[in-house]
Amino acid sequence: MKIFVGNVDGADTTPEELAALFAPYGTVMSCAVMKQFAFVHMRENAGALRAIEALHGHELRPGRALVVEMSRPRPLNTWKIFVGNVSAACTSQELRSLFERRGRVIECDVVKGDVKIFIQCCSSSLLLLSPGSWTTRLFTWRRKQMPKPQSRSSTAKK
Repeated sequence: MKIFVGNVDGADTTPEELAALFAPYGTVMSCAVMKQFAFVHMRENAGALRAIEALHGHELRPGRALVVEMSRPRPLNTWKIFVGNVSAACTSQELRSLFERRGRVIECDVVKGDVKIFIQCCSSSLLLLSPGSWTTRLFTWRRKQMPKPQSRSSTAKK
């Protein structure tokens, strides 16, 4: 059974550490740690359910309560899109409304100028974006609205 573990500090948590945490509840087949979440595969369903019940809310690190639940597969025809170099002025709600023109947006997160979008639509070809498309124009317009940082050479001359 595949278990989702959220609120994990991927920079500070190892697969071995998670395997040791889950091992008292059953056989751990594998662990994969990402930036803020992880997946633990356990052999027995009963052990996995005991681990979920026991470890949900457990603080692996002080102040970081784990979210432990059964992993749910993404819906069919769901596409994961990464968009880079997005202006800090763009909100996730603006981006969500733009991508909803192409399909149902399941998740839209903006993190440090990059966007992660899970969208459900009938074909990946509907998601193809080309220069001059509505998204490119929005991101370009938003970047133009932001004040340009001064270069070091121009500030040093003053």
